[in-house]
Amino acid sequence: MLYRLLLISMIASAIVLAQKDAATKDASLRIAVADLEKIAKELPEAVAADRELTELRKRYLDTLQMMENKFKERFEQYQKSKAMMTADAQRKEEEELRALQQQYALYQEEKFGLQGELARRRDSLLSPILKKVQEAVATVAKEDRYNFVFDRGSSFLLYAEDKADITYKVLDRIKRGK
Repeated sequence: MLYRLLLISMIASAIVLAQKDAATKDASLRIAVADLEKIAKELPEAVAADRELTELRKRYLDTLQMMENKFKERFEQYQKSKAMMTADAQRKEEEELRALQQQYALYQEEKFGLQGELARRRDSLLSPILKKVQEAVATVAKEDRYNFVFDRGSSFLLYAEDKADITYKVLDRIKRGK
């Protein structure tokens, strides 16, 4: 939340500074929007990537469901026969149940974790598409002389002129303590 608020205030500050700079240079600030969702729906490679990721996710979820069902069945069997088991047999069965839980958790992390197979596949499929879209947005923005381009759906900044980047001025100000 704080990050988002900071990002919004930084963007607003950059726009104000750009407007002030533009006013002094007798130029106007031009802002545009692009609907990334609509663009993605129109790109065949994005539609194909979405389909592949949806199918892959479904396969992984189906496997997780089978693992969960297997655990539940084993646990129910254990609960029914626990009274007739020796202490060693109970301990062994409990260890096997824990092993099933660990397998479930490991599989879930391997497939759905931040560095999991689904995330890696999503990155490999979407990276070239995102690069293509970013290049097209930058080209159109430069051709039509837009200073900033935002995504219509999320208000994320898609393009900003290099001259609007005040990063080093901000760092300098912070380092000087002013």
